[in-house]
Amino acid sequence: MLKKIKILLSSFLVILIALAIYLKFITKNKIEIPKITLSGKHIITIYQDQQYKEPGYKATDPKDGDLTNQVKIKGKVQNGKIGTYELIYTVTNSKNETAEAHRFIKIIQRKEIIYKDEYDNIDNQNRGWWSNNKLDGKRPSGGADINELKKYNAFFMGPNEKVLYLTFDEGGLETYVKEIVDVLNKNNVKATFFLCRKFIEENAELIKQMAEKGHTIANHTSHHLNMPSLATKESFDKYLSEIKEVEQTYYQITGKEMEKVYRDPRGEWSFRDLQIMKDLGYKTYFYSADYLDYKENVTKEKALNELTKRVHNGAIYLMHPKNKGNYLALDTFINNMKKQGYRFDLVKNIK
Repeated sequence: MLKKIKILLSSFLVILIALAIYLKFITKNKIEIPKITLSGKHIITIYQDQQYKEPGYKATDPKDGDLTNQVKIKGKVQNGKIGTYELIYTVTNSKNETAEAHRFIKIIQRKEIIYKDEYDNIDNQNRGWWSNNKLDGKRPSGGADINELKKYNAFFMGPNEKVLYLTFDEGGLETYVKEIVDVLNKNNVKATFFLCRKFIEENAELIKQMAEKGHTIANHTSHHLNMPSLATKESFDKYLSEIKEVEQTYYQITGKEMEKVYRDPRGEWSFRDLQIMKDLGYKTYFYSADYLDYKENVTKEKALNELTKRVHNGAIYLMHPKNKGNYLALDTFINNMKKQGYRFDLVKNIK
């Protein structure tokens, strides 16, 4: 019996040695071929009214190095035509070894919203948003009851906690958005920027950088119009285009869907307007802390004083980045608030 066990152990040992030699041989003589790495998802879904934008790719080879410029793409996406399209990426190295990768693009029909008869029964009175911040540190009331607004996925304050939300309304093409973003990034603070189509279109690189850093690029309509005036059956197509044009421009620049975060231009709103935006999948955000910062000659000291006086738990700040004072005061304001135990968050996280 003992003899048989020794024979079995010897046989097992021989097998292990042979396997080790084989693995060493395979490792030493393995074939190294080029590799294609696709950026983004391998399966991408876009709507019929969107244009496909190639997320990018990279091809490398152990000996030939970077072969990205030699990648060939077979297949074509027919923008606007519903269906599934396959793109095949291939590259060949100097040894005639080939690598291949596949991406699928699905074009689907967007679920269109139509003007509902029930909208006619929802109050469409044009209202101007306001906040009665009394500068006493207490949570203020605003242009509508906070619980009533929640029915429409609309908010003007966060929870009653030591958290602040910085939001910026574009206010034109000449702004300090880039400088503000630099201050925010330096302090590891994320903010929400309500932007119109033209600004997004003309600042493509900045928009991509902002999105990559985690800031929210939010919808502020295409042409900064009064939206309640378009919230009618007769003007509904125009209402929708004001929202969709911004979404489309953002997608063309980033290759990603825009987050469903919205603010009405000039604070002009109606309950019907809020309901339509809710049906479009958006959440609307007003504000509870603002001051008359439209004048471009507001000083740093003035801006810092105004921002500090209005602090309260859950405050949503409205600022305009065309105001240099806001930009200059921002770093000090952020650090002062952190010292007081406040943290900063994005409005999209308010529930």
